[in-house]
Amino acid sequence: MDSLTDYIGWMKDFPISATGFRDADAMVFCALSYLDLFPVCGDGQTACVRECRRMIDDGTAHVVITGKGSQYLEVIRAAVQSRRFGDLLMTDYTDRFLEEIPLQFSAVTFHDESGAFIAFRGTDDSLAGWREDFMISFSHTRAQELAKEYAEKLICPGRQWRMGGHSKGGNLALYAACTISDEKLDRLERVFLLDSPGLCPEVIDLKCMSRVSDKATRILPEFSVIGELFEAELPDLRIVQSSAKGFLQHNLATWGIDHGSLALARESDPVSRWINEVLDKWIRNITREERIVFVDEVFDALSAGGAKTMDELVAEGWEGYSQINPRLRHASETTKRILADLPKQAVISGLPDLLRRRQTEQSEPEDK
Repeated sequence: MDSLTDYIGWMKDFPISATGFRDADAMVFCALSYLDLFPVCGDGQTACVRECRRMIDDGTAHVVITGKGSQYLEVIRAAVQSRRFGDLLMTDYTDRFLEEIPLQFSAVTFHDESGAFIAFRGTDDSLAGWREDFMISFSHTRAQELAKEYAEKLICPGRQWRMGGHSKGGNLALYAACTISDEKLDRLERVFLLDSPGLCPEVIDLKCMSRVSDKATRILPEFSVIGELFEAELPDLRIVQSSAKGFLQHNLATWGIDHGSLALARESDPVSRWINEVLDKWIRNITREERIVFVDEVFDALSAGGAKTMDELVAEGWEGYSQINPRLRHASETTKRILADLPKQAVISGLPDLLRRRQTEQSEPEDK
């Protein structure tokens, strides 16, 4: 199975206008959106994608994502060195962050000869950004409203418009597509939702998704959890193979390519289906008001020690966990019940038969 980096290598000398737009191109644009682009196109500047190369060469490129982001940087490095992507213009880069709201929002628009792609960034490594992700379970977020405003402002006649995002970025793209004016929606050719959560039915009337049912493409890895939260039931669903295992398949840089197209899988992983069933039952047992309390108290506990990012929490290791646990002991009875209910749901749902068979097979001695 080939990778997204391999795809860029094959297509590097062919402009999008010569081959047509492909699903993998949307993946590349969404990977590029994780790069901190302020040094090359901040303050409303227009820049060529190729100009990002100097940041990569001198080691100052910052991939804004939890973890090291080395696989994303590999994709980005290949893209900026190619003619297909390197020659494209980037405009309207925005990056807004407010811890107190919380708000984490970033978007950039890529222009080829005839079309434009609006890419909304997924979650960065900030606790504020992660907190905002959980807020979609009980409210509209400021990032969603900014995504709508961004699309309304930019989409105009005379070009083919596409839009998309990975993870939270796909949720922003979906919200924007569902809420922009009919005039703007008519000019939008396709929306790409890359392993991204849907819209909460208690927050927004899901009938709005009928507006984009013929324009939206959902792409999920075989093992998908985030992309199945508030599942967006849209007809164009692709399940793609990945070189990673389990939750690590959320990393779109691990998704497979087959002769320039997605390396499709026949079905989703049974373990992820079980996890999604457990999470779905767990969430449905929590009222909207309880979700507000739960999210506030959990993230207050996570940040009480001074950590600002998920990477800082991971670096703290056991010491950090030992500090968070006592804080949660003083949480409300609502939060304690919600935390206790998740493992209960897991026990009630049980393990898939396939997992039981796997465990049996692993315990049996091999034939001599």
